[in-house]
Amino acid sequence: MTTTDVVHHLDPELLRQRAVDALQLIGTPAEERFDRITRIAQRVFGVPIATVTLVDHDRLWFKSCAGMDVPEAPRQASFCDRTVSLAETVVVPDTLDDPWFADTPAVTGPPHIRFYAGHPLVGPAGQVVGTFCLFDVRPRRLDTTQLALLDELGEWAQRELAHSAEMERAQQVQRGLLPSTTPDVPGWDVDGLCIPAQAIGGDLYDHEPVPGGLALTVADVMGKGTGAAILMATVRAVLRGAARTAESRPGRGGEPPWAGVSLGEVFAATNRDLEPDLARSGSFVTAFHARLDPATGVLRYVDAGHGLSLVARADGTTEHLSGGDLPLGLDRDATWTERQLVLLPGDTLAVFSDGLFDVFGGTTDSLDALSALVRRDPEPAAVVAAVRALTSVSAPLDDVTALVVRRRPDV
Repeated sequence: MTTTDVVHHLDPELLRQRAVDALQLIGTPAEERFDRITRIAQRVFGVPIATVTLVDHDRLWFKSCAGMDVPEAPRQASFCDRTVSLAETVVVPDTLDDPWFADTPAVTGPPHIRFYAGHPLVGPAGQVVGTFCLFDVRPRRLDTTQLALLDELGEWAQRELAHSAEMERAQQVQRGLLPSTTPDVPGWDVDGLCIPAQAIGGDLYDHEPVPGGLALTVADVMGKGTGAAILMATVRAVLRGAARTAESRPGRGGEPPWAGVSLGEVFAATNRDLEPDLARSGSFVTAFHARLDPATGVLRYVDAGHGLSLVARADGTTEHLSGGDLPLGLDRDATWTERQLVLLPGDTLAVFSDGLFDVFGGTTDSLDALSALVRRDPEPAAVVAAVRALTSVSAPLDDVTALVVRRRPDV
């Protein structure tokens, strides 16, 4: 039996329900992109109610409902269920004259529906997942022009559903590029987070075990959304590749290969590879990249125009790390300076993206607020939790990313 044969033997309703579940929209709040469609339909057709409806197991979920403040309704014997079953546009000029609907609760009781028009919404997998509907409390007919407009608005709603599925897949891919666990480095704690301003974003944080220690990265592509996310995936791959190429070269004077790796050279190689793509897209990337030697606490780093890194010392002082070099993508022949510091027991390194800077107001005082946030509880998990709490109070206008590393006080 072929795969096609197996699919044909599956319950069609099971396949349809899988398609609904894949959208991950059931139970989610209203969205302007769907509300805009129902408002237009309400106004253009002069109807009191217009909906974008997803047909779930035993209920209708109104992803958008103009003219009726009801989030869901029973599926059984509903107008939408009939449209889904037929998989074609259904128009009922007068429900009292239609044997399918004359005795349904929505007709015999509130809201006393007398007219219905529904366009089936097909999901990305080809299954009918819902309907775009018009309702009226008086009988009426649609002419040819109105039927064409009904189809057009239905197709618009369908494209938005497809966009939802595409964004979910993109989110899954982007989440897969971020660290899924914290590294196990004796004597050290590491944590981080990345919260996109939109469905996906252009920020990145990374921590990766490398020969001789731990590689740490925070980067921010200019812009937000899908374009920035694509570029960020490229940045991650190219930076990792340039670092591994440098690490593979023979060491000098008997040293292991990684001991002589210059982070400035790694960034120069990364920039040369990225610059054509960034130039074509009119974008650039700010980045902080470091190598930590856990045994000594030595941190070697390069800052490419990022400038949002600090060290909260165990003695209560704070150092803001220099970010004077250019971002990636602005000058093919640019160079970057490797700097160095030592993290002592109890010290915390925190690197943020400018989205968090903006949460604090985007002024010079914001740096002091970031410092205070880290000093309040320098444990990486506590800093990350505080950042998450801040973004939950007010939706950020830009992607928010943080990477926090602390040397335990007793080490």
